[in-house]
Amino acid sequence: MSFLSIQKDTHRIGEFIVAGPSLTLQKRFITHLCNEVIITNNNTVFGRSKVTDELQLFFYGIGEKEQYVDFAWDLLAPKMLGYILVFNWYDGNEFSSAQQLLDELSSQIDCHGIVVGDVSEMSLPIDPKIYEQGFSFSPKLYFTLWDSTIKSDAKNVLKILVDSLINHFE
Repeated sequence: MSFLSIQKDTHRIGEFIVAGPSLTLQKRFITHLCNEVIITNNNTVFGRSKVTDELQLFFYGIGEKEQYVDFAWDLLAPKMLGYILVFNWYDGNEFSSAQQLLDELSSQIDCHGIVVGDVSEMSLPIDPKIYEQGFSFSPKLYFTLWDSTIKSDAKNVLKILVDSLINHFE
């Protein structure tokens, strides 16, 4: 066995794309996870969360649908760890847009992802513990519901995605 030598000041980066039909939900998700957030004039959101001095997670929310392919997938997709697709669970139009985007993502990239339905506008008729861990669409794609008004719910979504990455180590 050989050892990999990494200099002490090297920053290891994990990158995630946050996509979906609602820029508001993308911003909220990234803001809940990151201590540094930048929103550009074209509604692109960048967030950084420092896990340790050596490990940082970056989140990129893309504002306009046309930019999904041109910006995110061309520049970020080759090096991202995964993607988070957020949408309003109770909005039929957003659900349809999320389905279309998911089809596009699944055909273009092969990485882990999680589809996240925001349920903050209404209470659910079922116990939240039932869906807390999410459920699998495929070995690399999960689905869960979250309350976008609760910061810890965004962290729980990220935990599901990171767990799916860890479970696929060879």
